[in-house]
Amino acid sequence: MSITPSPTLILLPGWAIAPSAMAPLASALEAQLPGWTISTIPLPLLEDDHPETWLDELDSQLPDHAWLAGWSLGGMLAMALSARRGKRCPGVITLGSNASFITRDDWGCALPIATLVAFRNRWSKSPEATFSRFAALAARGSANTGHMARHIEQHSLPLNLEHALAGLSMLQQMDLRTLLPQHRNPGLHLFAEYDAMVPASACAAVAELLSAGSETHTMADTGHAFPLEHPERCADIMAAFIRRHDGDQADER
Repeated sequence: MSITPSPTLILLPGWAIAPSAMAPLASALEAQLPGWTISTIPLPLLEDDHPETWLDELDSQLPDHAWLAGWSLGGMLAMALSARRGKRCPGVITLGSNASFITRDDWGCALPIATLVAFRNRWSKSPEATFSRFAALAARGSANTGHMARHIEQHSLPLNLEHALAGLSMLQQMDLRTLLPQHRNPGLHLFAEYDAMVPASACAAVAELLSAGSETHTMADTGHAFPLEHPERCADIMAAFIRRHDGDQADER
């Protein structure tokens, strides 16, 4: 792993989504953060569904002392990797990411676990039709849901069955609730008012778990695909947070 020669922000996409989907957000961030390197990186393509294996893969690929950001599953992985790296990560930003993607006995502000299980079962039988359902759900809450659903499908990855199921298993397994209170790096967690996958109520629930130096914000009038629908709005909020906190660990570079 190398030390970054300039301030760097890594963007991770969501499940089954190509890095190209994050390109408009990357461009908006480049305009907001001159001199920074903004890189969009794909999620690992692994058949192994153990979270630690995915984190090992990302930790070996991504440069030290880079800010980490991600959408949905990408944000959950960014958060977990930031906690693992400690002082090797200046800060983390999640977009439409929950502390637990699925409902649990003591975590109701999430996608019902039965919905994810049914989704996994359908994927094994009809992946293309199932991804269309996923895109429609992610697009819900957007100003033009049909257009956004098609946009998401255009940026889908040609995943094989094992890779896709491993990613869905990650969404089912990952539970960051005990990690968040112990996380000491600056963290910004963005949610959406009409998100059909990560309900807006998760914003307040996650806020209760955060340590000092971390913040939450809910994007109005949009859904789960808000980083794709509103890249400039996201970049404004993200860049402002980074500018406030980047000096906290600048001497670590």
